[in-house]
Amino acid sequence: GHIELARPVFHPGFIIKVKKILECICVNCGKLKADISDPNFADKIRHVRDPKARMAVVWAHCKTKKVCETDEP
Repeated sequence: GHIELARPVFHPGFIIKVKKILECICVNCGKLKADISDPNFADKIRHVRDPKARMAVVWAHCKTKKVCETDEP
């Protein structure tokens, strides 16, 4: 079943994951901020099998960038 609430409620268990995913996405074009064709980045994520650990590697790489690498002048 379900209940109808007066206001939207976000699930507290997903807030941190959603925030990290949004920090990896470019706000201008919606692409991943990291360049997948970069051999250095591709090598980092290729060897990580655990999805949580892979997400941590991608997030650590993307969190400092403001826009995706393909949009830089």
